[in-house]
Amino acid sequence: MNRNKFLQSLGLVSGGVVLDQTRGAFASPAEFSQALAKVAREDDFWKSIRGQFTYPADYIYFNTGGIGAAPKAVLSMVESTMLELEKSPRPGHDEKRWLQIKKTCAPFFGPGCEPEELALTSTATEGINIILNGLLLNPGDEVITTTHEHVALNVPLLNHQKLNGIVIRAFEPDLKYGANNVNLIRHLITNKTRLIFHSHITCTTGQLLPVAEIGKMARESNILYAVDGAQSVGTMPIDLKASCIDFYACCGHKWMLGPKRTGLLYVQKDKLPLLHPTTVGAYSDASHDLLKGELTLHDTAEKFEYGTQNESIFRGLETAAQFLLTIGLEKIREHDRSLAEQFYQGLLKIPGAEILSPAEEQYRSSMITFRLKNKGYQETANYLTGEKRIRVRVVPEAGLNGVRASFHVYNQDFEVDRILAELRKYAG
Repeated sequence: MNRNKFLQSLGLVSGGVVLDQTRGAFASPAEFSQALAKVAREDDFWKSIRGQFTYPADYIYFNTGGIGAAPKAVLSMVESTMLELEKSPRPGHDEKRWLQIKKTCAPFFGPGCEPEELALTSTATEGINIILNGLLLNPGDEVITTTHEHVALNVPLLNHQKLNGIVIRAFEPDLKYGANNVNLIRHLITNKTRLIFHSHITCTTGQLLPVAEIGKMARESNILYAVDGAQSVGTMPIDLKASCIDFYACCGHKWMLGPKRTGLLYVQKDKLPLLHPTTVGAYSDASHDLLKGELTLHDTAEKFEYGTQNESIFRGLETAAQFLLTIGLEKIREHDRSLAEQFYQGLLKIPGAEILSPAEEQYRSSMITFRLKNKGYQETANYLTGEKRIRVRVVPEAGLNGVRASFHVYNQDFEVDRILAELRKYAG
């Protein structure tokens, strides 16, 4: 298929002009890649990407940090697979097919990540619980985290505190000097520290924490290191091996643009024996015999998977992974960060705007959090989302009382200009 016919099949061109809406999804990752490679102008490239999503053209969506929008190819895969499965119902756990999905997703976690180190989960929350439950923490064991964590980590930690008597030692992230967060953790380490567990990128201010430096310190101190990757996977390249990260949990429904109720858990191969599954069932085991009292679990991350699955959503996750990998993670990082910086610099020029995200650019991400003096944060969000159809998220966590804007592949420069213009008017 030549370029014009392919783009026309997507609705990307009409009379030689690239459009920002499409009727169809890409036919294959290879054709999608070839078509995008031939889109000459950068603006047209991202218009082409925007056209792969179904939400209305007059709706500006800046809340990927909450829920990502799934491209048409993902929706099509989920729908077609569900119909296919109903023609010949099955439990949805084909081991060979599962492994292929993991192979497709492995590049999101960096060089050297093996499919056997990945488990398919329902959410980042499930992955976090698998880690905390599986380490069999004892009374008095200390876990270091930040005060800027998502409820998905806070609640499981507090639950273990109540049930098992663990000790939570939390620090407030340094937003001015990002590298100092390594020292803040170092000062909390004692001979009872069992685990360091925090977000790669915080949901509160979008702060990128120095995971490589923290991971090296943890490894040298013989402390296990776990990271919540809900806000990082899909928005930038990641290298878990180089960062000495033992466990990494993420969801498929945010920056990966996959179906809701999908996620991935990474467990470094040599740490698999340390993490004991506390919920098991069919497919967790390599073999079992009830009468002999024998059970052999898989020696891979597959031991954390169990029971009947909805295969269609995980095939949708694989399609989402192919979609993003076709664009390129480095290109996505450049695009997302460029929009975030455009917004950050624009906020600096608005009287009364207080930026809550890090002062150092290297520790900022694709999410920027702010608030307006003399304006309530909820009211500001309501003005943007309700009146102007610009979807943002409030940030009550950690007492910040701010508003967060997230920028991803379907966002464009003119949308950033639009939110800045509305904020200037609203700030008075």
